[in-house]
Amino acid sequence: MVILTLAGLVAGGAGPSEQGRQLEELMVSVWGGPHDEATARAFADAHFNTVMCGRDQLDLCRRYGLKAIVMDATPQQAKALGDDPAVWGFYVRDEPKADEFEQVAGPVAEFHQAAPNRPAYVNLMAWMPLDQYLSTVRPRFLSYDYYQWWWGTQNHFGRLAAHREAALQAGIPLICWVEANADPRWEWGKPGATYLPDNAPKLRQSVYTALAYGVQGIQWFVGPLVFEQGEGGLLRPTLTQAGEDIKQINAELEALGPELLSLRSAGVTLGPRLGDQGSVPPVDTWVWSKTSRLVVGLFEGPRGERAAMVVNADVERARRAVLHLRGGPDGFRLFDRVERRWVRLATRQVAGASIAELDLPPGDGALIRRP
Repeated sequence: MVILTLAGLVAGGAGPSEQGRQLEELMVSVWGGPHDEATARAFADAHFNTVMCGRDQLDLCRRYGLKAIVMDATPQQAKALGDDPAVWGFYVRDEPKADEFEQVAGPVAEFHQAAPNRPAYVNLMAWMPLDQYLSTVRPRFLSYDYYQWWWGTQNHFGRLAAHREAALQAGIPLICWVEANADPRWEWGKPGATYLPDNAPKLRQSVYTALAYGVQGIQWFVGPLVFEQGEGGLLRPTLTQAGEDIKQINAELEALGPELLSLRSAGVTLGPRLGDQGSVPPVDTWVWSKTSRLVVGLFEGPRGERAAMVVNADVERARRAVLHLRGGPDGFRLFDRVERRWVRLATRQVAGASIAELDLPPGDGALIRRP
């Protein structure tokens, strides 16, 4: 078992960026936005809370409870929109290279000065130098993309770990992109791109492993893979098959968001076949498991609460996660995503220890907490 902890994190957050800023809600976003009443309603019905669009679409966003990453504003225009509840932030750049960080830093600072309550939006490719980016650009959140089902699964956990650590060191929220359809032929423009039978568990695994690493925003790439396209490339208010999968995951994110935003990532354990062959965790780890291909994200709350996101990283088969729990013989809770409330987690006592078993479908996760 591989243990990733808060080693090196300065209490209260430290680093080059502005500290103490939190997201108002767990971001559920997409590259794209509404262009009329029907598409705005479709985004809201699919449980998106954030879109990417121009200033002309802000009225639509207001009417349907959406927030916009405004794509066409200058810092001067942002000044008048800085307290608009329909504005999430202001787009600056996607995937700048390291030698372009200085060019990005200027507009970011200008937007932050013009609209102090709204962040400037920049997204990174997953292999950029994070220390250089954070010290040069001084962002208010860290966003990156690594599309594991398009680019290769071998780097997924490494990228999550590196960006998690950087965000914690800087004291800023972490956001990541997930491909909206797992067929890699979409990325490379190859013929035959379609909806794969294992699309849903693959997307679910990407999202729930990201949540286990403390990610507080999921962004889906790209709009035309979520919604069907009409004339002129405009999105239609009709979900694709992959979009139906995403709608279900988004509903779960909507339910989990208020619980997760109050927590801070405190560590991640990778079970056998993901890390090494497994080992006994540190004595202060309150939940651990030897179940193969299991990810356990550990969290702490502001009043000493302890929680964990338990994820089956296997996208082919369900797994029964056997959890060893410390902290009392009873009172462990499981978050019910449908009822949106905490329910009792059934445990049994073995040699004085509490054991819980969770049946996790392929790629699925569950949030638990200790008494």
